[in-house]
Amino acid sequence: MLPFHEPANQRRQGSVNIRQDTILGSFFIIIGVTAFLMALQYPFGTTSRMGPGYFPVLISVLLSFTGLAILVRGRIRETALLEAGRLKPLAIVLVAVVIFGFFIDKLGMPLSIFALLLVAATASVKFALSWKATVGAAAFSALCGLIFVRLLGLPIPMIGTWLQAFGL
Repeated sequence: MLPFHEPANQRRQGSVNIRQDTILGSFFIIIGVTAFLMALQYPFGTTSRMGPGYFPVLISVLLSFTGLAILVRGRIRETALLEAGRLKPLAIVLVAVVIFGFFIDKLGMPLSIFALLLVAATASVKFALSWKATVGAAAFSALCGLIFVRLLGLPIPMIGTWLQAFGL
């Protein structure tokens, strides 16, 4: 049997003919190669004296190899088909990450994480906006801002350019 051949007893209504491992492996490879190309702009350094590009290059190569391994695994064994109904949550989470990336400089880290959490949460069928979820997302966002910006010193603004224009 061919790896991508679908037996008649496994055909489902509403399925596209794409395997989950194909999508996931391709996604990892695309992100890994993109990150690798971006990381090449920074000095690499050596193993004993790592430059700013050393870690991103290493991680992007590992991510690409992981994607390749997932693709190979999908070719070797029968994997589940990607159901059309499962594409919507995937798209919502992807949009949430893009929103985070767009707003990180404009709103600052805590508000960008808050927006990321709220948008990504809508991907769940159990999502319901409540005061507990909102307070939890706000607390998590503030904690991330404190840990990553204040304690670890990442060069990400706590208050973005849009809010600085209002004098905050």
